[in-house]
Amino acid sequence: MKNPRTRVQGRRSSDSALAEIREDERVHISRELHDDLGQLLATLRVELTLLKQLPSGSPDAEARLASMDSLLVTAIGSLRRIAGNLRPRALDEGGLYFALESLRREFEKRHGISCLLDALPEALILDERHSTAIYRLVQESLTNIARHAGASTAEVRLQRKALELLIDISDDGRGIVVGDMAKADALGLLGMRERVAALRGTMDVDGGSGTRIAIRIPLPGGS
Repeated sequence: MKNPRTRVQGRRSSDSALAEIREDERVHISRELHDDLGQLLATLRVELTLLKQLPSGSPDAEARLASMDSLLVTAIGSLRRIAGNLRPRALDEGGLYFALESLRREFEKRHGISCLLDALPEALILDERHSTAIYRLVQESLTNIARHAGASTAEVRLQRKALELLIDISDDGRGIVVGDMAKADALGLLGMRERVAALRGTMDVDGGSGTRIAIRIPLPGGS
């Protein structure tokens, strides 16, 4: 029988690591709000002050208004991006399968890497907590592939078996070598492991030919 104290300490360690990840995410979002949206709004205020000093309807005033309109469009785009990082809109609009399909299309368009999504929509009808966590896991995996793998193709497979979800993410890139595994935090693997641990799941990484990440997550109702 396992020592109860060991289990408690392991849980505390996992909770502490997860809290650090969440705090890092808060810091990142705070910086984005300040450096991106904050700067845009400050510039917009300066433009408005200058506009007040110009004769109404003058060419300079019209040019200033056009500049302000451009800044507003950029600010709206920034706000949507930041909000999407907090909670992907696609999850609310169509559920997990729809959100993953949107992520797959965006990944292909942005990085030119062919990506297959193999899953049944009805198998991915999950509660909000699991849907968000699984979306983030796939998102972080695809980000790693784009940044580090040098791959031309990627595959994301999700299969529901009884009260368990199996997630298999692979690519045909250079693979993760031993030195890379030692730098798990730099590759985003630590954050992924902590997300999986928070759901009481398991995660294995195979860096042979390409990279393969296999995740098993127990679903609500399991023991």
